[in-house]
Amino acid sequence: MDFFAHGLWSYIFFNKTKKPWLAVIFGLLPDTISWGLYFVFNLLTGSINSGPPIVENIPGWVFGLYGLGHSIIVAVLVILIVSLIIKKVPIFMLTWPVAIVMDIFTHTREFLPTPFLWPVSDWKFPGISWGTKTFIIVNYSLIIVCLGYIFLNNKTTFFKRFRTKKLKPKNRN
Repeated sequence: MDFFAHGLWSYIFFNKTKKPWLAVIFGLLPDTISWGLYFVFNLLTGSINSGPPIVENIPGWVFGLYGLGHSIIVAVLVILIVSLIIKKVPIFMLTWPVAIVMDIFTHTREFLPTPFLWPVSDWKFPGISWGTKTFIIVNYSLIIVCLGYIFLNNKTTFFKRFRTKKLKPKNRN
């Protein structure tokens, strides 16, 4: 799945938490620690290109970080360690494995397959490509519907004033 969709779905799934922005950060984590750092690297070295990356030109460290960030094993271990330290499960961190699961099904074996079993196995699920026009249209349509529902039904939003505004009777003295 694409970077922005991960952030939006993370918000959709965890918007009721105390700090949904933390959920969004952890939902973006798998791609940020690999492709985000690679983007910064390209900015610093003046190597920015438009279009999809040429896989052969991507440094090996990017794929190492990609494996680390997209490993369900690593994500669960980190969440367990943090949970043991703070003595509770940080709910917002659960968007990390949720993002990995999304990627398992929305990446093909041919282009950037999700190494979700890294470092135990290099087997990858034969998913569908999130980059197809149909998938992008369906995905973002669902995101828009879900966000619309959240914003229209959230008691703290701007829209509440307009949904619950009652007309007060005029004082006729």
